[in-house]
Amino acid sequence: SSSSSSSSIGISREDDLPKPGEDEDSSPPRSLEKSDVEISFSRSGGAGGQNVNKVNTKVDMRLSLNGAVASGFLPMWVAARLRVLEKNRINSEDCLVVNSTKYRTQSKNIDDALEKMDDIIQSASVLKDVENVRARKKMEKSAKRANAKRLEQKKNASQKKKLRSGKGFN
Repeated sequence: SSSSSSSSIGISREDDLPKPGEDEDSSPPRSLEKSDVEISFSRSGGAGGQNVNKVNTKVDMRLSLNGAVASGFLPMWVAARLRVLEKNRINSEDCLVVNSTKYRTQSKNIDDALEKMDDIIQSASVLKDVENVRARKKMEKSAKRANAKRLEQKKNASQKKKLRSGKGFN
């Protein structure tokens, strides 16, 4: 089943993620711009005294995955990977949603949300090299072997010391 192939913390293995087709471009999408997203504002909580009760500084940024694919900004395979990797950030309208309340001004929160969303998109578009996976497995195997050898030597040294103590020759 697919749930056994992903780890317990909910991060999917690279093998399970959608990949670009043979004829698709596998390069990552360009950087995200304000024109790509829908931005709305609301009142932010936290520090700021009376200011937070009066000014709408919280930024709610949405990127329609279908719209981004249709406009050519987002490759289909990246949108599919986002749906798997960021399923908790994607709403029922198939929009990737990011909030920012880090700063006390709208403009800084817009920049922060754009940066967050762009980081999410860029990390979803990174394809892990299969060779790296093989090399990692090879290293893990040799580390396991080295650990087994170390434990065997430890056991032998312990046996040797036991024999020296003279106990057992009564």
